[in-house]
Amino acid sequence: MRKNVGYDFPITVRYSANEYVTGGRTEVETYQIAMHLDELKIDGLNISNGVYAADATHQIIAPMFTDHGINVNTAATIKNMVSCPVMVANRINNPGMADMIIASKKADFVCMGRGSIADPDMPNKAKEGRFDEINYCLGCLQGCATSLLGPKQEVDCLVNPRVGLEYKDSLDKVANSKKVMVVGAGPAGLMAARTAAIKGHDVTLYEATSHFGGAFRSAAYPSGKGELSTLIASYRAQCEHLGVKFVMNTNVTEEVIANTKADVIILATGSKPLMPNIKGIDLPNVVSAEDVLLGNKELIPGPVVVCGGGEVGGETAEFITANTMLPVTILEMQSEILKEMAFQNKAPLMELMAKRGIKVVTNAKVVEITANSVSYEDNTGSIQTVIASSVVSAFGYKAYNPLEEVAKKYCAEVYVVGSAVKAGNAMVAIKEAYDTALSL
Repeated sequence: MRKNVGYDFPITVRYSANEYVTGGRTEVETYQIAMHLDELKIDGLNISNGVYAADATHQIIAPMFTDHGINVNTAATIKNMVSCPVMVANRINNPGMADMIIASKKADFVCMGRGSIADPDMPNKAKEGRFDEINYCLGCLQGCATSLLGPKQEVDCLVNPRVGLEYKDSLDKVANSKKVMVVGAGPAGLMAARTAAIKGHDVTLYEATSHFGGAFRSAAYPSGKGELSTLIASYRAQCEHLGVKFVMNTNVTEEVIANTKADVIILATGSKPLMPNIKGIDLPNVVSAEDVLLGNKELIPGPVVVCGGGEVGGETAEFITANTMLPVTILEMQSEILKEMAFQNKAPLMELMAKRGIKVVTNAKVVEITANSVSYEDNTGSIQTVIASSVVSAFGYKAYNPLEEVAKKYCAEVYVVGSAVKAGNAMVAIKEAYDTALSL
């Protein structure tokens, strides 16, 4: 190989320090290989982990449930054994962490593949001290991994909707700036405000509460999901840097819209928890998953039934057992739970749920809730009853769009984006917001 490429071309070897499968390579064998490769005068070792058959939290492309810097200590051991430079990869997603690894001499280089997709400008922002404006990789794998398996077979990114489109999505400032009103400070609203401001528009964002983040606030509480909060923090910081004005604790009404006199109104009002017409759903012992995660409501001691086995229901059930030790049963109408969740993160969540002893009942259509039970219809048509002190409504979300018709009375350009159109995937919502603001 050296003969073919010459001595001015670096040859590095990327390999897994531990393959995390029975019979696979372990660290001890990796150390032997490292010494042999060093003797062959390679120019660097790149330390990763896992194989595709490894367990959920030790995958080559690690999900958000994997520990940060999973390979750092192994890389440090190898660095002490070889003369060539050592690189380390996987779940290192911020410059501060990379600086620590280099400063502690655990590696010579840090590799950030997904971090560079999430924010190609990360090195420049870090150099300038703008750490709060970095779009940090969430480890969600929705765009960089799952999308590759879809019909488009292209790399996307939840936090960076421009990835792969840089060649055509110009962010040059517009010739004629518009007065833009954005309603809603969730991910879609913040992305719309940020993009419009980059393009040179005069942007004001309105939010009904005192909080940024929308549904991402509660979504960041379950196990492994804390990094979702970094998206909201970075989008907000970018908006502030770009001069976006925030009007918080303001319920946007017809009067507010009329007085604003905006050239463009972007409605990113998000979604609300779905409360289907089920007998007893309005009882005091019924709480929404969102309220449970945010700590707005306390559960009554005793068995808990979570109605709905989607991503929200599964994560909320695990959250309850982890923090209260109460026994939890999930009732899901479909034949499987977590159906819409990216499989790389679904597997570790399923493992956690099994570890917590959460009971799952599928093909269960909830028909009635009482003060101490939940009744459901099974796939045979029979009615079954589960004891429940508390009932958590996790039936999903429905679009919330109360302002579109009012806005159109006062503005010729009105756009509805994200979950205000259809409750669902955050990556889709953020991309819609980006495309809308880009087109202004």
